[in-house]
Amino acid sequence: MNSEATIFSRHYCVFFEKSLTTVQMEILLREFMMSIGRTMSRYGTILGHIKLLAKLSELAVEHYLFLSLTTLDNVNVIPSKCWPNASGVSLDCVELDVNVLVFGHTMNEVEVQVDSALKKLGRGI
Repeated sequence: MNSEATIFSRHYCVFFEKSLTTVQMEILLREFMMSIGRTMSRYGTILGHIKLLAKLSELAVEHYLFLSLTTLDNVNVIPSKCWPNASGVSLDCVELDVNVLVFGHTMNEVEVQVDSALKKLGRGI
């Protein structure tokens, strides 16, 4: 086990093959977080945290979701005040700021898990 903290921070633009609603996107982003968390956790607890800022670049106003995961039983989601107002909008892409701080995993392990989760989410660029 790696005793040093691994700190991973990257920005991605993810394009979807089919347009999504904000509700569908939130469900996918929760699963994205869980996909990373399952492999980074020990007995359901992440020794560190996984954080995600998802921004809707297609809209002029600041629409975002902030997701945080430290235990597998709860993805904490904080929406911007205007997020619910975008519920009828079709979305083709999302900008993601992914931050993972974990103990016991190498940078390569974290990168592989994030890349795998991105492939499930959409086409990450």
